[in-house]
Amino acid sequence: MIWTAFTAELRREITQLVRYPTEFLSEAIFIAVVFYGLFLGGSYMAGRGILGSRLSDIIIGYALWTLMLGAIGNMGWGIANEAQNGTLEQVCLAPVRIRTIFALRSLANLVYDLALTGIALILIMLVTHHDIHFSLLELVPVIQAIGVSIGIGYLVASVTILFKRSNQFLNLLQFAVLFLVMTPFTDLPGALKYIAVVVPIGPQMGVLRRLALGQAHFPGEEAWLLLGIVNMLLWIGIGYFVYGAAHDRARGRGALGHY
Repeated sequence: MIWTAFTAELRREITQLVRYPTEFLSEAIFIAVVFYGLFLGGSYMAGRGILGSRLSDIIIGYALWTLMLGAIGNMGWGIANEAQNGTLEQVCLAPVRIRTIFALRSLANLVYDLALTGIALILIMLVTHHDIHFSLLELVPVIQAIGVSIGIGYLVASVTILFKRSNQFLNLLQFAVLFLVMTPFTDLPGALKYIAVVVPIGPQMGVLRRLALGQAHFPGEEAWLLLGIVNMLLWIGIGYFVYGAAHDRARGRGALGHY
């Protein structure tokens, strides 16, 4: 049943990707243009170009930020759309639990988000003339970061299912996620760096920064990858149970079908 639901959502995403290529390309170009504008503005304010490891950090952080925003927003926008269309109660009555349905939708939507972020990343490297070399090991923290995004997406869905509208909340959340992506928690001095274990995507960003700089065997790499799994499971668990409580509260108030 779950596999059937996932393949159906996946076919829907692939169909939309193939049917509306101009929308996809326009969005990728927009993401690259926004980054280039920020890049030029930062270079002008600094009085010199942003080069080397700093530019790599910014590009990786920006790419992961766009990928995470898609994963986080999918659940909130999905619930808002279902409520607006009057089909939220029907989804709740499906054989698959609604928490599972929205998680499957987020995973299926990764096909679109990954393709979009990949194209935008290529365009960014072309306009900045800065190459970033990736390894297969980098897929591990990226997958972990996506898992954290799904957990945060459940929290957004909790707000949406109770109040039905969360657009402004999502707008504020964009800046919060940007702060998390750009702050090097794993580079804090002493024991303070272990605060990254409970900060969303803290361990994952630390690993990605070092791998992007070619430091494939830095001290503590394996430990941070394991801590990244802890971080991912922590936020998925928090989001899953908070959404469950919010869903039960909305159902108890008879507000599932409201908009």
